Amino acid sequence: MRRGGGWQHRQHIDRWFYPCSREMHRGLGEMYVADPRFSEVYERVGPGLARYLRDAIVANAERG
Repeated sequence: MRRGGGWQHRQHIDRWFYPCSREMHRGLGEMYVADPRFSEVYERVGPGLARYLRDAIVANAERG
């Protein structure tokens, strides 16, 4: 099975910052969209990136 950007993002957080369960990661994804302090950072990188990353995170969480 091919793993996508959501999985890679969670592994990065888990390796370099703190243990990151799928549930915690899903919450972070929602925060990236809902909280302007985060969404503005991602939107400066690329328009729509906050939602794209959130969607990738949700897809990864649903794979189990």
